[in-house]
Amino acid sequence: MTERRQPEGFIVALGLRDVILMNLVAVVGLRWIARGARTGPPSVTLWLLACLLFFIPLAAVVCELASRDPEQGGVYVWVRKAFGTGHGFICGWCLWVNNLFYFPSLLLFGAANALAVFGTRGEWLTDSRAYAVAFVLSGIWLAVGINVIGLRLGKWLQNIGSAGVWIPAGLLIGAGAFALATSGSATSFSGSALIPRGDLLETVGLWSAMCFAFSGFEITSLVGREVRDPQRTIPRGVLIAGAAATLFYIAGSVAVLVVVPMSELRELSGISDAVRIVGERIGIGGLGALTGGLLVLYALAGTASWTAGAARVPFAAGVDRAMPAAFARLHPRFRTPHVALVIQGLASTGIFLVSLYFTAGGSTSVQEAYDILVNLTILIYFIPYLYLFAAYVRLRTEGPARAGEIRAPAGRAGLWLVGATGFFATAVSVGLTFVPPTGSNVMTYELNLLLQAAVILGVGILFYRRAPL
Repeated sequence: MTERRQPEGFIVALGLRDVILMNLVAVVGLRWIARGARTGPPSVTLWLLACLLFFIPLAAVVCELASRDPEQGGVYVWVRKAFGTGHGFICGWCLWVNNLFYFPSLLLFGAANALAVFGTRGEWLTDSRAYAVAFVLSGIWLAVGINVIGLRLGKWLQNIGSAGVWIPAGLLIGAGAFALATSGSATSFSGSALIPRGDLLETVGLWSAMCFAFSGFEITSLVGREVRDPQRTIPRGVLIAGAAATLFYIAGSVAVLVVVPMSELRELSGISDAVRIVGERIGIGGLGALTGGLLVLYALAGTASWTAGAARVPFAAGVDRAMPAAFARLHPRFRTPHVALVIQGLASTGIFLVSLYFTAGGSTSVQEAYDILVNLTILIYFIPYLYLFAAYVRLRTEGPARAGEIRAPAGRAGLWLVGATGFFATAVSVGLTFVPPTGSNVMTYELNLLLQAAVILGVGILFYRRAPL
């Protein structure tokens, strides 16, 4: 099919397949597989509940609001229209700031899997703060440097990094299937085992990460004018990609548990551990190292990609004078927002070091720092989702449907069911981020989560109040 050009100049080139792949690449995250597997067999049930209670309402809301405002799209725009510029700014601020926690948490995942390349020789570095700091800071500033030079260089790392998603995923699921067929499962998946038991609060506490694993499907609303028949293609693409992601997460978590007993599961390196164990059984000793290396590539590429995108938010805010004008400066040679990139790198570095060394209640272990960073990412990122579901209800009740607008079935009852279900699931997920993982210092964990979240929101409010009207 030939490409068409919209009157505004956009090329209409994206079909259903393109939208599905865009959603999968942007949303699916390998590290959520091992985090979900921490719940054991109930992970299957919790993944299904995350899909039913969070993803499906999110998909309905995004599809409807994107069809309502296809030329603009985006959570920030919808919230601003529903509740005004102040709430819109806080929403946009949270969408940017969560990346400052996301970068070091993703790189900690990469650091743990880098050790898999060296096998047992690297195990002594597993809990080393010095190693974690060296790896994470190198990754942050590599991403900053690449993006200061520009996307002409950065795109190569991002494109190659896609191999760090699909190859490890295929190896993991293949390893699980082989182990199940040849030696049986290391974990029981009987019907009763799928029901959360024991420490129920801890098990359900990981559900927020499972919901977070489905976040990001609103990305297709940003390219609606470049999609063929967007009113039909975007909803179908989101739903198909969501179903594929659900199967991917369930199959991945099951594969980890089939190979690795719950008592031996390590979240940060669970995927490479599972592939390594099966590889050793069949006499291919390098599979674990290969998987670990690819997961490192995935972490570095993901950091570089999101560094580029995230820096454009403070750059645009600097242009609008909502943040200091220095953020809007471009590099004289590379024409990139170098000030925004460097300040973003400094902020992410500071947050990581505080989470690891200078925390309330004492320093933390590498795993505790990872848990705090992951849950701060979820907490800050889900604030805009609370706004999103509330904005959906408010905007939907403003008047009759516009031409081409998609609307949830069952009229007003369907409206409130979708909005309330999504808001409730998001609110529960936010609350569950405050459940400390097993082995964590409860006081240290809770204080750092509350204090760092309060500081982030406070700084955002300060920026907004100081911005010229």
